[in-house]
Amino acid sequence: MANMNDVAKRAGVSRGTVSNYINNVKIKESLRIKIEEAIKELGYIPNIAARELKTNTASNVVFIVPTVWNPFFSELTYYLQIELKKIGKKMLLCNSQDNYLSEIEYIEMAKQNKVYGIISVSYSNILPHLTENLPYVAIERYYNESIPYVTSDNINGSKLAVNELYKRKCKNLLHITREVENNKALMDRKFGFETTCKELNLNYSIFNCHCKSSEFRKEVNKFIKESYSNNNKFDGIFCATDRYAQYVIEALEEMEIRIPDDVQIIGFDGAKSYSNEHLKISTMKQNIEGLAIEAVNLLQLVVNKSETINNKILPVSFLEIETTKRINEQ
Repeated sequence: MANMNDVAKRAGVSRGTVSNYINNVKIKESLRIKIEEAIKELGYIPNIAARELKTNTASNVVFIVPTVWNPFFSELTYYLQIELKKIGKKMLLCNSQDNYLSEIEYIEMAKQNKVYGIISVSYSNILPHLTENLPYVAIERYYNESIPYVTSDNINGSKLAVNELYKRKCKNLLHITREVENNKALMDRKFGFETTCKELNLNYSIFNCHCKSSEFRKEVNKFIKESYSNNNKFDGIFCATDRYAQYVIEALEEMEIRIPDDVQIIGFDGAKSYSNEHLKISTMKQNIEGLAIEAVNLLQLVVNKSETINNKILPVSFLEIETTKRINEQ
């Protein structure tokens, strides 16, 4: 098995330079390339435990997500892994599957093992299980002033969505969302929608289903079909996520209702399931890469016990695709 001396010899550099590279000490770009080529050729695997003992630092960051069956969380995971690698950290991905006990198990695991910190998307009451010596950053959730968080501007994003529908002559709006305890993002999107509809004096309805995630698709389908059967025909629908928008589209297509001719739809996320996917739903696009960057930056500030740690709220933008009309078509 190759060791550090073998890498140094193959790369034509000193053992100390290889050690600096492995311990994330900045070295010349030309030397970095040589060392990486040597590591690849020799199949060298650094001794992470030895490095952590020497530098008194941890390499792993626990990332807790409620599900991986969602393009938003998948893309967020992708960018977080990139940003963590930039600072020499590795991700331990923990899928809680919307299970509170699983989240607690992951947090306890992090406590028992030496980890750099935790980044989490959680809607559960995990606060009693967090400790001061366990660096923690939240995404999409405010706990208290001692726990930093990063989120998208969900209120203004939903306000912008309503205004985009209004500009396209929509007068009877519907908001599709789900009642999820402690999900501040969904609450804010609902608040922004309702506030703006009132400001613009628009007719509006809200479908806020208190049901399990696995049941929501069926409930949306049922609600949409019953609404149109009762002649309550919405001409603009804002959905709290792109996935919810897809559920609406499925129901409308089954009734042969034309999109966007008869009804226009805007979602929220703008995430891709794969890199070259062609998105179809007009949406409020979150800066998912930006969320990952800020989450890692905040975690570093927490670890380094920075005196000034500011929460981050990132703007969203309207991405016009296939489910809304062009302004000049009005």
